[in-house]
Amino acid sequence: MALSFFHQHLQFSRSFIKKLNEQLGSVGLYHSQWIIVYYLKQFGASTLVEISQYVDVEKPTITRTVNRLEERQLIEKVPSKDKRERRIQLTDKGDLAFQEAIKVVEEFEYRLLDEIAIKDLETTLRTIQVLKEKLR
Repeated sequence: MALSFFHQHLQFSRSFIKKLNEQLGSVGLYHSQWIIVYYLKQFGASTLVEISQYVDVEKPTITRTVNRLEERQLIEKVPSKDKRERRIQLTDKGDLAFQEAIKVVEEFEYRLLDEIAIKDLETTLRTIQVLKEKLR
């Protein structure tokens, strides 16, 4: 059962990200970029370490994605007291990208979850949260 559960989860995750990338392409973002834009919108100016911990991805990977977002002027560096610390935030252009992308993501997720009972979604969410805690 466990092997099948996790195998199905991995297959779903890959398919989900692939399809979400197709949808986000309409606003010029990829899933990896969307996660950072979303995080910055929710939490404000942050360090690469904070983002890395939230996404659970190595800092060099986050740095590459952040550099791409910076090249596109969606994020900008923020002066910090500690010169070793790189803080970033969304630009006005980045905020507009968020507004466009959130509509795409919400519509995609709505279509995906349509006709699934709320009780089933709640159970699935609780299960994911328990498994996440066990990985810490």
